[in-house]
Amino acid sequence: MPGHKDEPLITIATFETELEASFARGALEASGISALVPGEWSGSFTGMYRGLPHQVELQVFESDCDRALVELRRLKIRIVPPQHRA
Repeated sequence: MPGHKDEPLITIATFETELEASFARGALEASGISALVPGEWSGSFTGMYRGLPHQVELQVFESDCDRALVELRRLKIRIVPPQHRA
């Protein structure tokens, strides 16, 4: 992703399903914010949880964090803060 060389990715939200996380990622990318759902394109989601409760992370580059949160709120996407953040 151009312009973000060596910049850390941070988790800004968690979701109960891969579909919700992918929707939020797409919404951010449509707004020009690079976003990542770890495991989304590697196929690691397929059949991995089979209905078991789990959390799917949404990540952005650290410099895009504030802008991404504003955009998710503007779109009224439910934001669940990651458990490891205060």
